[in-house]
Amino acid sequence: MKFRGLILAGGRGSRFVSEVAAPKVLRPLAGKALIDYVIAALRGGGVEDITVITGYMAEEVRRHCGGAVKYAFQPEQKGSGDAVRCAAPLFADFDGGVVIMCGDSPFFTADTVRRMRETHEETGAAVTLGTAVLADPTGYGRIKRTGGKVAGIVEEKCASAEEKAIKEIGGGIYVYDSRWLFERIGNLTKNAAGEYNLTETVSFAVSAGDVVSAAEIDAAEIVGVNTPEELAAAEKSMKNR
Repeated sequence: MKFRGLILAGGRGSRFVSEVAAPKVLRPLAGKALIDYVIAALRGGGVEDITVITGYMAEEVRRHCGGAVKYAFQPEQKGSGDAVRCAAPLFADFDGGVVIMCGDSPFFTADTVRRMRETHEETGAAVTLGTAVLADPTGYGRIKRTGGKVAGIVEEKCASAEEKAIKEIGGGIYVYDSRWLFERIGNLTKNAAGEYNLTETVSFAVSAGDVVSAAEIDAAEIVGVNTPEELAAAEKSMKNR
């Protein structure tokens, strides 16, 4: 199976306070931009054909990443599902797997990308999720299971108290059957936060009886960078790594 990569990189990073405006994915970490680590993980995991979805300060992201990747543009930041929808025209003729990652998640490894691809192909899944179990899952979407099988993902901002008690979380890396995904991406509904979340596609698959698989990943890999404090912590972790 052929695989292509899709990186969500349109966010501004509003929780960063800086005199110099910059897209979040271009924030420096141990001498490289956050997005550089994500691109390297995809390429190291065997995914060379990569599309970056830009938004805030798109030209800066394009200038940094150069001509080695393709680009799609998200005019307004209305959630991960909306971002993927903006890339749909570039995948119209593609029949294979799509590895989707966030541009501000620098700790994913090439091995994880490779395992996600292998799990997806071996299980014949419509959707394959990277999941991890955290002692404190605050801030992450929770994995709902029924009889041991994935039954959905609920974002924390939309979760009930019972759902917030779930320790298994979605790690922010997905693999989809491309045709399956883009046939359904237009069916997403706006959530309570006014966004279109990619995670709703898991419910589509479960309702249709399509295969949803999951690959457990190291909890240390799922750490995103959303604040200056998290960036400082990531700097220490990256140097230790």
